Amino acid sequence: MFDLIISYPALFDFLRASGKDFYQRLSRDMFLNVGIKYKGSSRFWERVELQQVKKLEGKEERFCSQNEHQDLDVINCFQTATPASKYYLLHYAPGWDRNRHQIPILLVPGAGLDANSFTDLYAMGYDGLQQQLVALGYRVFAITFSHTHGDNFIQAEQLADAISHICNVTGKEQIDLVAYSKGGTAARIYLSGLSDTPYCGDIRRYVMLGTPNLGVDFPFRNPLFNYVIYISGSNGVLAWDKVLSLCTMVDTTSCSIYREGAFPGQCQLLYRWDDTYKLDMLQQDWWTTYYGGSGLISHSRGIDQAIADGGNLVKRLDVRGLEPGIDFYVLAGEHNFFNSFPGDESGPGDGLVFLESVLYTDGLSKRGARLKAKDILPVNHLEFLYSRQVARWVGSKLEE
Repeated sequence: MFDLIISYPALFDFLRASGKDFYQRLSRDMFLNVGIKYKGSSRFWERVELQQVKKLEGKEERFCSQNEHQDLDVINCFQTATPASKYYLLHYAPGWDRNRHQIPILLVPGAGLDANSFTDLYAMGYDGLQQQLVALGYRVFAITFSHTHGDNFIQAEQLADAISHICNVTGKEQIDLVAYSKGGTAARIYLSGLSDTPYCGDIRRYVMLGTPNLGVDFPFRNPLFNYVIYISGSNGVLAWDKVLSLCTMVDTTSCSIYREGAFPGQCQLLYRWDDTYKLDMLQQDWWTTYYGGSGLISHSRGIDQAIADGGNLVKRLDVRGLEPGIDFYVLAGEHNFFNSFPGDESGPGDGLVFLESVLYTDGLSKRGARLKAKDILPVNHLEFLYSRQVARWVGSKLEE
């Protein structure tokens, strides 16, 4: 067994860590962004503009120290790490007005991320989806939301405004939308006609990468993951509103998934999968985390309460469906390891979202939207942002 461990240096280094360093290594291997400040990201963009949405005037969302913006260039553009909801950033990639493909693309990031996740995710040194699409000749834009875990209805308004702005500056009537993970939920709100701004036919093709079309239950299914987030101070949401620390139950409501927490868009993504995939009874507090109550090291209000706090959005979107005339494309991942650490293994998926959730499209097409492709690649949830296979797949779907 020892020979097996040392034959994998990354795994050996991970296991020999101790104490808090162990959890920080674990969270970094899971790409959870442990308070790292980034700078120099503006070099990936021709320009970045601060935009305002007038109808969001006066809207504010809660932040906590773990989910404030970390990119120093983004903070400089917003002039704060905790911007008001009326603001967003629109990023213009090199060649946005001159590359050979005429239809503009807008990249929409997922939870805990900004537009720079499409360029050099967590400064890992990979060419991201943005650079690869630019190299393929596409005219690329991206959005940074005011709150990276924000309310999906607020993000839908920011997104609608960004789409309108891109159409104005490029002279095009339609653009293509490429949305990753949670970003696909905000996009679905706009494209389903559920946002305050009515859908106005300005999307030609809608591409979803790892979007949980039938929701997720990851925070409630994986109690250990909650503890990793808490100990490491990572940019992630907790299913616990209390946790045992130094023999005392500490109130963690501000970092939780519930209504009073600083992650307003996360409860909107929830859906119960316990009848489809069994819960791991070997994880500490597995029952109380999922169904609610006090365990040995935590307290949870349960997934049903969190779903109610989110307005049962997954079901609402499923009932509503996309507006007629939209062509949409779905890509799922089936690799559930992040570096040396496994993601969720209770069912097939990308380590965070089940395959069945991403590939569920019945609710999307019920009013006449057209499903053009539904494919699977051997990538984990983070690799959608920089995998060359993914970039080639996206490029092939967007060709005029």
